[in-house]
Amino acid sequence: MPESKSPLSAPAMPSMPPTKLRGFERISVPILEAANRRPQVRRALHATLGWTFSHVVAFVTGPRWRVFGVEQLQELAPAEGVILVANHRSFFDLFVASTVIKHRTRLMREVAYPVRAEFFYTHPLGVVINFAVAGATMWPPVFRDDRRRELNPIGFRQLSSTLGAGCIIGIHPEGTRNKGDDPYSYLPLKPGLGQLVATCAPGVAVVPVFVGGLSNKVGVEIGRSYGKTPRSQQPIRVWFGQPLRADALQTTADAAALTEQVFGHVRALGEADRAWLASQPG
Repeated sequence: MPESKSPLSAPAMPSMPPTKLRGFERISVPILEAANRRPQVRRALHATLGWTFSHVVAFVTGPRWRVFGVEQLQELAPAEGVILVANHRSFFDLFVASTVIKHRTRLMREVAYPVRAEFFYTHPLGVVINFAVAGATMWPPVFRDDRRRELNPIGFRQLSSTLGAGCIIGIHPEGTRNKGDDPYSYLPLKPGLGQLVATCAPGVAVVPVFVGGLSNKVGVEIGRSYGKTPRSQQPIRVWFGQPLRADALQTTADAAALTEQVFGHVRALGEADRAWLASQPG
């Protein structure tokens, strides 16, 4: 059996060109790159701040979890890591999905969530939140301005270089939250997922997930979990789909088509959620 690469060895991880960074990004981007490039720093952050954050997420939302399909992941042990692909209705979708994985499987030791550059990389408070709350896991930055065609592919190559056993990368192909009234509608997909899958190792597992029932406010979630209304009436549903191998997806050359192919599984999980909710009493 070939030796798996460490998710932290990150051979030849590229860097964002300093000349393309603007304002506070010239400080924030190198700091977060350094934290995610260095094994000792990254491990320490995940074992302390990341561990604490996952337990906070579990405390706030765990009493209302209804989890489907996680047994498909409990025996999964991809030597080259996992890409978690989710819908995007709440700020907390991927945090909850990855916390479920952390608490109910042995898959995850480290995690990374690409995040919009605005605020998290353009304001000092964004960097403080990234470190103090998420353990520097909200990385790399995703740019939405005129630099996106040049800088975002570099970010995806950075992610690809960190993948390995025990590493999970969480991706929202919609790019931003869908604020519409229908939880089963979706925004147009961005091709970043396809770009990441195209460059990652063939044994990477791509796991679709649909999350429903979350708001965008911590106070609301605490009230729903520990208030007077029965928890069963306000469930957080987390649906995991069948893991897909990257090499089976890499036969699709077009990044946008590959993204659409994977997200089709997320849509199917959404329909399963819709049917499950309709079957519940009341």
